[in-house]
Amino acid sequence: MNPDIVRERENASFNLELLTNILDGGEDKTNRRREIESLVIGDPDFQHEDLNFMSRSERYDAAVKKSAQMILKLREYGISDPEEIYAYKRVARGEFQEPLGVHFVMFVPTLHSQCTPEQHQKWVPLAESFQMLGTYAQTELGHGQFCSPR
Repeated sequence: MNPDIVRERENASFNLELLTNILDGGEDKTNRRREIESLVIGDPDFQHEDLNFMSRSERYDAAVKKSAQMILKLREYGISDPEEIYAYKRVARGEFQEPLGVHFVMFVPTLHSQCTPEQHQKWVPLAESFQMLGTYAQTELGHGQFCSPR
């Protein structure tokens, strides 16, 4: 931990633990978040490589590998609550860009907001348990990676 941060926290004029509990939504949620984070911190599968010595392709491959490991670990630990997944993912990802970001940020929220009740019942559990992964496709003409300049 950064010694400057430690010193500032020690000199705070308010109760840091109480503020943490408020921000987390209660003492139980703080304890659960810390428990989930500790699963990642001690896991050798999530030790972070130095990105400065990796090519773009190596960084991408490592990020995909970490994402796959993350899904397996979430299943192994039975973590399925979206807030708990986020806590796990935030620590597991480290400095890597997370390839499953679109799944979490765009796909799952779209299912929640646009599915009929029947579709919601079928698809949301699959997406939230990683049995189905979503992505993004740009379909408008003149957009996307493979369009030619005009």
